[in-house]
Amino acid sequence: MTPKTETLTVNLPVELVAQVRGAVEHGEYRSDNEAISDALLDWSARRGSEAEDTGRLRQAWREATEVDAPYVPMEEVFGRLKARYKAMIVPAAEK
Repeated sequence: MTPKTETLTVNLPVELVAQVRGAVEHGEYRSDNEAISDALLDWSARRGSEAEDTGRLRQAWREATEVDAPYVPMEEVFGRLKARYKAMIVPAAEK
């Protein structure tokens, strides 16, 4: 089933028009319309993905801020991580 379509007139920079027409001339697309539709579908999918990522980040932030845990300064956390991973590397290098 073919989706409903609507005509939309847009002004594009000359460089983009050249890229679209080049893609059509090289056989990547059958028409300018198909090339632009494909680009817009990618854009739409990326926006949806970004919205999902933003939602996950907001949820993680809510969960993190609702926890009643003591505050640990970032420098201390990174110091602990560096020490832990350094301790893991030294024994491996001695083998």
